[in-house]
Amino acid sequence: MRNKWIVAAFTVLAIHGCKQNRFDSVPTPKNVEPVPIVRFEKELFAMNPDSLEKSYSTLAQRYPDFSKLFTEGIIRIGKSDSPDFYRYLRLFLTDTMVQNANRMVGSTFPANADFEKVLQDAFARYSYFFPNKPLPRVYTYISGYNLSLAINDSLVAVGLDRYLGRNTIQYSLLGIPVYQQRKMHPGKVPSDVMRAWLYSAFPFHDSINNLLSNMIYEGQIMYLTKRMLPYQPDSLIFGFTPQQYKWCLNNESAMWTHLIENKLLFTTNTVDINKMINDAPFTSGFPKESPGRAVVWIGYRIVERFMERNNTIDLQALMKIQDYQDILNMAKYKP
Repeated sequence: MRNKWIVAAFTVLAIHGCKQNRFDSVPTPKNVEPVPIVRFEKELFAMNPDSLEKSYSTLAQRYPDFSKLFTEGIIRIGKSDSPDFYRYLRLFLTDTMVQNANRMVGSTFPANADFEKVLQDAFARYSYFFPNKPLPRVYTYISGYNLSLAINDSLVAVGLDRYLGRNTIQYSLLGIPVYQQRKMHPGKVPSDVMRAWLYSAFPFHDSINNLLSNMIYEGQIMYLTKRMLPYQPDSLIFGFTPQQYKWCLNNESAMWTHLIENKLLFTTNTVDINKMINDAPFTSGFPKESPGRAVVWIGYRIVERFMERNNTIDLQALMKIQDYQDILNMAKYKP
């Protein structure tokens, strides 16, 4: 029996996605107040380690929400009123590895780095499509390579030392898997920040927590991420290599058939769902040529088809749909 899976490297790929999405044709608003982007790490590492109490107290008063999140949740040195707080903060700031990370971040992300304008344009589009939704304040930080993103209801923060580039030797020394390192480059900052904020703004709602619901919910989030960053290629937003993206295009039908034939769409087994939804070297149950989260790409394609077939539904209406099975039914998805 012929293998149903196609290896992308041996196929001729047809031109895909020539038709412009109706939301992407909307120009990015120009006369809007840009989302503030605070380069917290620059202010933090500019402080004199020998006079931290006064300097950091002033910084914390300026950014009370993030300073608390940073010290208690990101670098985890405790509350600012604890006896050892400033000793731990001084140790963090003078640590050789952290100082090296700060130097590399300063070189890779200078003042007014490229990602800042891209993010501000993305949030300007978000405010246009969702005028009643609050906008976050964006912070950048250095965590000693520990954490890429942090979020609460008023801010989203990005650890720039986790986006220094695929060939950053520290990533290998720390044992970060290669499939993750591929996505730890400056170009991923805008889509990762936007996606993190969208998860917060539009939480999962379906009462049935099965694989299909998770696929389509994730597909909604990725569809919105793409609409906020219309000029970025799908492969970049999804974190796929060009070969992995071609593989998905060539195997869309085979992936869908596999999910149906193996009765996976309606599984409620959390372990199985997480294996297919979460990041990984490849998608569980699919060939090793597949990217991790390939089923999320299928969810995105279902949402894309749904929106193409229902051109009176705008982005706000899309995100109000809480029965994800309805999206599949109305999409009439047949890859």
